[in-house]
Amino acid sequence: MLKKFVSSFLALLLLVGCGAGQSAGTDPAKDAEKIVSELGIGDKMEAVQERVVRGLFFFDEGLIEKCSVYIANDKTADVVGVFDTSDPKAAREKIDAYLASAKEQMQNYYPDEVFKIDNAVVEEKGNRIVLIVTSDIESAKKLAQSVLG
Repeated sequence: MLKKFVSSFLALLLLVGCGAGQSAGTDPAKDAEKIVSELGIGDKMEAVQERVVRGLFFFDEGLIEKCSVYIANDKTADVVGVFDTSDPKAAREKIDAYLASAKEQMQNYYPDEVFKIDNAVVEEKGNRIVLIVTSDIESAKKLAQSVLG
């Protein structure tokens, strides 16, 4: 009886341990869609093809394993991106460079949007990075944490 209990308990521990290293969501597309939906900005956001994302952020080949990015289709700086990367530090540098470039552009054309970029939410856990540029900073932080687990 004790042997059966111990073996069952060990099996349970192994199963729990297998999922411990994963993010709350395993699919960047679903997580990005969830963020866009919960922020209530879906009507002004468009998903960007992965090859365009690589050019937009100047990601090196192989740096991003999977990603999903939504960019505003109006004249705002809103962006939602979820990235699974092989090198979080290098990816973070590219995301920071993208934000600096976006800020420079917005200063010239839409200066009211600079606040959003200055307060962009960029959170990472393990090999996943979440980027959210929106006016609702507090909700963005909560959603980023929720997606990262």
